[in-house]
Order: sequence, then structure tokens, then C-alpha cells
Amino acid sequence: MALDLNSGAATDADAMAGSSQPAKFAVFQRYALAVFAPSSVSAAHFVVQLMLLATLTPAEFGSFAFLMIVVQFGFGLSNALISTPYTVEVSSHADSDGDRRTMFFTANALFALVFGFGVYLVGSLISDGRWITLFSIFAVLAMIRWFGRAHNYAMLRPASSGISDIVYAMSLVITVAAMAWSGKLTMETVTFAFVIATLLGCLCLGGDFMVRQLGSWGSLVSYREIWSGQSRWTLLGVVTTESTANIHSYLVTLLAGPAAFAPMGAAALFVRPVLLSVSSLSQLEIPILGRAIASGDMAQAAATSRRFLHALLAIWVATAALAYAVITFIPSVIIKPAYSLGEVEVAVLLFLVISLFQVWQGPNSALLQAARHFKQLSKVSVTSCGFSIAGALIALALLPPVYSLLGIAIGQLVMAALMARLARKTFVEGLKDANA
Repeated sequence: MALDLNSGAATDADAMAGSSQPAKFAVFQRYALAVFAPSSVSAAHFVVQLMLLATLTPAEFGSFAFLMIVVQFGFGLSNALISTPYTVEVSSHADSDGDRRTMFFTANALFALVFGFGVYLVGSLISDGRWITLFSIFAVLAMIRWFGRAHNYAMLRPASSGISDIVYAMSLVITVAAMAWSGKLTMETVTFAFVIATLLGCLCLGGDFMVRQLGSWGSLVSYREIWSGQSRWTLLGVVTTESTANIHSYLVTLLAGPAAFAPMGAAALFVRPVLLSVSSLSQLEIPILGRAIASGDMAQAAATSRRFLHALLAIWVATAALAYAVITFIPSVIIKPAYSLGEVEVAVLLFLVISLFQVWQGPNSALLQAARHFKQLSKVSVTSCGFSIAGALIALALLPPVYSLLGIAIGQLVMAALMARLARKTFVEGLKDANA
């Protein structure tokens, strides 16, 4: 559950009671775009990876799926080092110091280049071929686009972020489908399609963002304050959160090889809409929560947190229903002869449990980030990380690789429970003490 401010907080109905019908429709539009746009990206990745499942060997697909997880990790690093501090900065302070905001664009450019090089090194360890170079270029552009989405959310222009997602998704599917139709779908061509789609998505983020990202270079001296106050704690949180959520990916790929990870990579496709929605809605809601907390309007913060949870639960239910229908009635769409049906079924079930715990975490995490409780969040993720690593290692030692997801489920449950307790202690008990 999300934050429940029973002492004086308004319910969703109370919060909307004085609102006009257009205002309610505006809220609906905002959520619809924030859910539909990243869902289109998820759908595009789903379609593309279905094509790859039918074309690539399990080892090739496992390598590609693993590098996509590394890119997802990059989004988390971006959130910790650049995107979330920038969002908090924009939400909490007037633009009195233009150089300070320019610094974030400089830092993002450097981060994207360093991350792309890191992806190249990781890719070279598990596979070979020119597609690794193309994939590293895609990784650089993906980090730039991710920060651009955060920039537009922070500027309260969610439509630009949504359009970028939709253009990226459509161009990716069209390009890959054309390659498949012409019989030219290979690791190199599909990675090239990701590069083209990401470039087009970047161009939709607005001329002001592209000009500042490409043409604004400033000193990174003021980043020291960001690092000491926020980023060092969020970075620790992201690394340990990644270990909590995806340590199985790294352990299975490194210890058993990409082919052993392939069934889990295929099963993970089912929960992509949930995970993308958690990330995208967090980017949407953190600026709103930050403004509400800064103005002392905890009723609005509580209502936003609950609305966030309800939206995520609806997405999870739809995702679980779709997964059940596919696995029950048309499993051959996902599960090819080279894969074990039983392993994929177990992986899908465990991923759905894991994603439900992540839905529980989402609103509380956004609320605590908006309130700048980065140190406390990092402590939560450090604790849960230990449970995930230990659980995954024990499962790998005793059971087939797919059961390493049991360790992830345990870690995510611990994280969700600790985060809910922290949110309640920080906001509910803190407000009671203040009122007393």
C-alpha cells in the first residue's frame, strides 16, 4: 500500500470534490498519456523481441536481453546521478542560477558517453560482432533521451515526453518489421533500428532541450553539492536496488551463460508494461509531489500517492490477465521449441509476484524521493539487497537457474515493507508530532 495519511488527509474523492469536470478530465489525460506512452515502448520491445525469439539462438537472444537489462540499469543510474536531482532542483527552486541547471546537461552528456563505453565493454565480454558497437551507441542515445524525458516532466510538459516515447516505439517496430519482411533481421540490423528509433525519439523532446544538451557546456563544480546532498545516496540506492531486482540476471549470465538466461529474458517481456509504468509515472509524479511537499500541502501529496498506486495496480491486473491468457491459450507465441515451457511458466509467475511488490514500492519511493529522503532510501535498498543476493545464490546452488528469481522476490518484499514503514513513520507520525 502507499502512504495513508489518515490524520487530516483527504481521500481522492475529497480532493476532487471541489474540482470541475475539466480538471478531472485533465488528470485523466495526464495519467492516460503517462501510461500509454511508456506502454507503447513496452509493446514495441515486446514485438521486437518476439521477432528475435523466432530468429536468434538462445545464446544470442540471452546476450541481447541481458544488455537490455544493463540499459535499464543505466536509466536507474541516470535517475540517481542526473534526472532525479535535476527534477528536485527544478521543482524546489526558482531558476535564479542558470549555470546550475546547465551543469546538469553537461553532466548528462558525460554520463551518457561513459555509460555507452561501459556497455561496450560488457557486451564484448559476453558476445562478439559489430552489433556490440551499435548497441553501445544506442545506449548513449538512450541515456540522453531518458534525461530529456525527465526534463520535460520537470517543466510540466509531459506531452513532449509522451510523444518521444510514441515516436520511438512506432519507428522501432516499423523499421524492424521492414527488416524481418526483407529477410535481413540480424543482431546488427535490429541494433541499428534501435539507434534510429532513439534518435527520432530525441528529436521529439523539444528544440530547447536539444540545444541545451548539445550546445550548453558549463562547470561541474556545483555538482559537488548535488553529490554530497543527494546523488551519493541515490547512487548507493540504485546499485543496491538493481542488485535487489536483477542480481539473478548477472549471476545466471556470468555463471551459466546467456543461453541459461534466455528463458527468463523471454518471461520478463510479460511484466515490462508494469516496470515501465512505475518508472514513467514516478517521473511524472515526483515534480508534483515535490511542489506539494515544498508548499506544505500534504493532503495533495497523499492524494497523488494513492492515485499513483491505484493506476499501477490497474496496470498490474491487466498485465497479469494478458500473461495468463498467452501462457494458457497461445504459448507458442512466446515459447519456442528451444525453450522449456515449464521454466518460462515458473519465470512468468515469479516475475508477476516481483512486479506486484514493485507496484507497492512505487508511490512510497516517489514520495520519499520528492521529500529528499535519499539517505534513508539507500539504507532500505542496502538491507533488501542482502536478502536478494543471498536468496539468489542459495537458489542457484540448489535449483535450476530460473528459481534464482525466488531470491529476487524475497528482496523485493523486504524492500516494499521497509519502504512503506519509512513513509508512514516519516509523514504520518511526523505530522502527528508536529500537530501535537
